[in-house]
Amino acid sequence: MNAPGAPEWLGPYRLVERLGQGGMAVVYRAERTGDAGFKKKVAIKRMLPQYRRDPSLLERFAAEARTNARLDHPNLVQVLDFGIDPEPYLVLEFVEGVTLGAVMQRLAERNEMLDIAAVAYIGAEAASGLDHAHRKKGDDGTPLGIVHRDVSPQNVLLSNEGTVKVSDFGLVKAADNVLKTQSGVTIGKMSYMAPEQAQGIDVDARADVFALGVTIWEMLTIRSLIPPDDPQVAANLLRSGDFPPPSRFNPEVPPRLEKIVMQCLAIDPAARTPSAQQLAQDLRELLHERAAGYGRQQLARFLQWLFPEQGWELPEPERPPAQPSADERASFVPPTPVALAVARAEADAAAMPIEVAPPISPAAPAPSGSLPIVGGSSASHARVKAPLSALALSAMVGASAVIVLLAIAGVAWLVVRHASQSMPPEPASTAPPLQPLGAGVTIESPTAGVRLFLGPRELGAPPLRLTPEQLTGEPLVALAPRHQPLVIRAERLVELTRTVGRVHTVDLEPSQRPDWMVYVRYDGQGTAHLPEGDELGPVPGVVRVRTRRDLPTPDAIVIFDESGDHATSVSLEGCEADKVCVLYPPSGS
Repeated sequence: MNAPGAPEWLGPYRLVERLGQGGMAVVYRAERTGDAGFKKKVAIKRMLPQYRRDPSLLERFAAEARTNARLDHPNLVQVLDFGIDPEPYLVLEFVEGVTLGAVMQRLAERNEMLDIAAVAYIGAEAASGLDHAHRKKGDDGTPLGIVHRDVSPQNVLLSNEGTVKVSDFGLVKAADNVLKTQSGVTIGKMSYMAPEQAQGIDVDARADVFALGVTIWEMLTIRSLIPPDDPQVAANLLRSGDFPPPSRFNPEVPPRLEKIVMQCLAIDPAARTPSAQQLAQDLRELLHERAAGYGRQQLARFLQWLFPEQGWELPEPERPPAQPSADERASFVPPTPVALAVARAEADAAAMPIEVAPPISPAAPAPSGSLPIVGGSSASHARVKAPLSALALSAMVGASAVIVLLAIAGVAWLVVRHASQSMPPEPASTAPPLQPLGAGVTIESPTAGVRLFLGPRELGAPPLRLTPEQLTGEPLVALAPRHQPLVIRAERLVELTRTVGRVHTVDLEPSQRPDWMVYVRYDGQGTAHLPEGDELGPVPGVVRVRTRRDLPTPDAIVIFDESGDHATSVSLEGCEADKVCVLYPPSGS
């Protein structure tokens, strides 16, 4: 027992600060110290006293601790340790950051919305963590059947470095068959509970998909979908499934994302998105098309802006990675064995010393030590005798091979010519020759007013055929008035154009403030940034300048050179949302 006034300890962990309390446990920030100055910051979850007296609940708590220790995924809070002396406690990874619930609360206070890219990124990362747990198997290969059963904004943690982690895995599952109200309704967050879970029916991973769907809906609207303070209304909604689409409260929600969310909210589990893995894939595909490159760094900068009192800082990279230019990528040809052999021969020839006689005047005697003159005494007919180089030998062999091939070709031509003269001519065919359709892709779009750009070059309006020969190493950009741009990566274009007769449809999403697509011509390698620091991507090349409803449209971008030491500001004046804007940084930047 700890002495009065002394720091409280649980096993080897010193409790430092109380962080919060849930339905059955209290969470503390704690430390474990060791020799040579070792110190590890952790989170400690200890059961509330009223639950420690129930042997069955204690056993379930220990069993869930063992199960959670098997989970190892970057999008899950890691379980580090478990102890029972002097009481049961769980040691968890400490995440420096905030809950998703705190983010949504702060946005509601400011009357602002969460960026669509941030919603898709957070949702995809959380779904990846859930999928790892859902598919986890025991040592004997049997599925463990782990279901979170309490996915909510309060249990999604966002670190100050932009990492998304799902917490509290399995704790509600450990208690949901024990803790009941007098009416028999399972204790939990009714606002995020799947209908089958609220009815007390056995649930599977699709219950977590429903709860995450509710969470994504609320990220898009910054409001509650199922009223947390009115159980009767909540129960009616869970029975009817009459959920309003998020675009009713946020017109910026793209139709494709709305479809993803509403499928997660299907009342019938059989009609719901079948797995967290599928949900993560759907969200990542949408994120890539809408905001390629959005990730941890962008989320971290958003959290810095939203919580300035935390003092979080994300250091800039000292040196952006060098990227090959578009011309270099397009012109790169893998070395062939012949090219390698010639290169080796040239290197050998360069390494061999060859003595050459200096020029000699006809009237002057040959200097001593010079090579002997062959075939006479006149300097004008001098021959230099030197060792035959590997390159010369290669050239002689090559020339001999060419002569032999030409001789064979000449004989063959004479034979064919003689045969053609001795045979009657065939009647001319009146049918046009067949033109085989080569590899390529036809780009189509149901969106009105779409224009297609390959890098900075406008191709025209769809339908439009694109062949491998037309590719330049640049992405394909689809633009239309009052629609978000859609980008197809250069690597994806290569895949699309490999097959014959392929059709690819680009469907742009409506937007009141679409992002701008900018092509930066740059002498060298660099990276483009917004003035406030957000990285847009490598240059030269196409970058997306994102717009936000709560911020003015940027009037410039900043180009850092390859070293990261020199920056040049480039004005966006004259750029428009329905065409790729081509920028030329000042010479010498």
